[in-house]
Amino acid sequence: MGLAFAPGPGRQKHLSAPPAACYNLFMNLILAALLSAGISHACASPEGLSASARQGFAAVPPVSLSLRKAPAPLAALAQNRIGTVKGGMNRSPVDLVIDRRGWTITGGMNRSPVELAIDHEKARITGGANHSPVDLAFAWTPESFLVEGGANRSPVKLYVNWKDGLLEGHANHSPVRIEFDMKAGDADAATVELKGYANHAPVALTFDKVSGRLTGGMNHAPVDIAIVNADLHDFLQYFFLFLGE
Repeated sequence: MGLAFAPGPGRQKHLSAPPAACYNLFMNLILAALLSAGISHACASPEGLSASARQGFAAVPPVSLSLRKAPAPLAALAQNRIGTVKGGMNRSPVDLVIDRRGWTITGGMNRSPVELAIDHEKARITGGANHSPVDLAFAWTPESFLVEGGANRSPVKLYVNWKDGLLEGHANHSPVRIEFDMKAGDADAATVELKGYANHAPVALTFDKVSGRLTGGMNHAPVDIAIVNADLHDFLQYFFLFLGE
């Protein structure tokens, strides 16, 4: 028996396959089909197994699948990146939002709107606050934070050294020096005291680590604000904002 094909007009060739090879190929295809059908039947039901295999199959306990609840909704995680500062200081209401997603500080205080943008690529804080334009360069390290430029209609240079517990420099045409101790290694320490001077006035503040409440006095006025989803680091880094005009 031959297989014919036409490679071109007017020409014809024949390819012949040995009869034994065709027969072996045909038998192998039949055997493969029979094996496949038998395996599928055996796997589909325990009845296709031997008696001992059926006993082992029955002894396997049923598998229970349960869905694990996500540790925290995405909305909650996003909310933790939004800090607020609310209360009163400088004889004025304080209502600020610190957004660490869009890196902005917005709201109002010192009877002035606050619109600040924090650009980490350019290392600048720009916008407006305290009835004044704000244009500050900043430099951050795990041990310190420096802002320098203009705000509150005044040259500003404030340097925070976390290890030494010191904020110093100048702002609002006044020298600034505030000493503090974060007591990071003391688990029992619930408060942080801040003492010094700024804006031609003494500073005496107490920060409650548990409640986030900052109380005391500065700028010749009482202070009572609540810091939520933020902490004293934010207050000291953006200290120029809380000085007032």
